[in-house]
Amino acid sequence: MEITTKGRYAVRIMADIAKSEDYVSLQSVATRQQISLKYLEKIISMMAKAKLVKSLRGANGGYKLSKPADKISVKDILNATGDAIKISTCLDTEVCPVADKCDTIGVWNTLNGLINNYLENVTLKDLVDQTCERKIVK
Repeated sequence: MEITTKGRYAVRIMADIAKSEDYVSLQSVATRQQISLKYLEKIISMMAKAKLVKSLRGANGGYKLSKPADKISVKDILNATGDAIKISTCLDTEVCPVADKCDTIGVWNTLNGLINNYLENVTLKDLVDQTCERKIVK
């Protein structure tokens, strides 16, 4: 399991946008995050398609979150980029012919659940407030 560059950049971009209540220009995000504008445009279109951001054209336009930062999880962002977390192909019964008989599938399934639960519970607000490392997942 490896989160792609696209997924990592998307989380950074969204955290950057979350710091402002106003519309933020992509050029300013690209500069702050040191990401090419072209790549950022590709990622932001995924965020817009997932309805995580909204846009406004014009001189004061740009992008802003479509809902409060505490309502957008890291998992939402990763899902929007296609980086859904699955730690092993073992969890896909169509790929693994012995998944239903496997003695180890429980450990992979539990670990997968823990990771996804964590990512569901870390929000953009946590990232902006820098509290995610202190967040306890039950």
